[in-house]
Amino acid sequence: MRAFDELRRLEIFFKDERRHGVSIADLYELVQHAGNILPRLYLLCTVGSVYLRCKDAPVRDVLKDLVEMCRGVQHPIRGLFLRSYLSQVSKDKLPDIGYEYEEGESNDVMVAVEFVLQNFTEMNKLWVRLQLQHQGPDRIREKREKERNELRDLVGKNLHVLSQIEGVNLEMYKDTVLPSVLEQVVNCKDELAQFYLMECIIQVFPDEYHLQTLETLLGACPQLQVGNMIRLEIDNVFLVLAFLPSEFWMVRPLRLLTLNIGLLDRVMRFVLYDFNELLLYYHSCSKT
Repeated sequence: MRAFDELRRLEIFFKDERRHGVSIADLYELVQHAGNILPRLYLLCTVGSVYLRCKDAPVRDVLKDLVEMCRGVQHPIRGLFLRSYLSQVSKDKLPDIGYEYEEGESNDVMVAVEFVLQNFTEMNKLWVRLQLQHQGPDRIREKREKERNELRDLVGKNLHVLSQIEGVNLEMYKDTVLPSVLEQVVNCKDELAQFYLMECIIQVFPDEYHLQTLETLLGACPQLQVGNMIRLEIDNVFLVLAFLPSEFWMVRPLRLLTLNIGLLDRVMRFVLYDFNELLLYYHSCSKT
């Protein structure tokens, strides 16, 4: 964190240089000649964050360049912190509603969404890869697992950034954001990552988005690891019931009413199949 504070001062220095007539585009090219790859990429992210403030900056190209160049660091922990820094310095500069673009560039929030989703995917892969290093005696493995658990917020912050983009409306969330995130969650095949990221999805996005996409969210649960599938199904049953007082029991169009009845029936049939056993398992997981 102290290193991030120092880099913040460096960012202010680059802003001052820009005000004194120094070309940020030239600086962006210059820092890429640094010898060691890790300092080079931190410098690139710092200058890039200033470059994104320029009205004549090719925003799409710069964002794509930054997220792709960070692949040069494949060490899991170093890569996680590098990409976390990239997310931190770029989150308030992403294209959004009211953003001023370079002349001729498409005013498309998808530029920001694709950038954050790609960074999220790469960070999750690095985080899951840490599991492969948890070999050896139980005591060491438990210590490594604890360290890995402490790094999870670095990955989850990407979903928070997505939720703060004003241009991510219900349609974009339903068609692009949620399917992409769920695909990564399912494919990672890691129990800790799956459970944490599913909780992040539920917590960071608006309740009305969940109401309209519950079928998609619940549909991903059977593809998770067994423990996560059971626990998340029960969690989402109560999530459904929490939504029903405001949306289900009020007078709504017939289509919405039918959707909620069908979804509730599907979930309750799953739970009632062996409710006692699942509930006991849920309570045992909650205590850990």
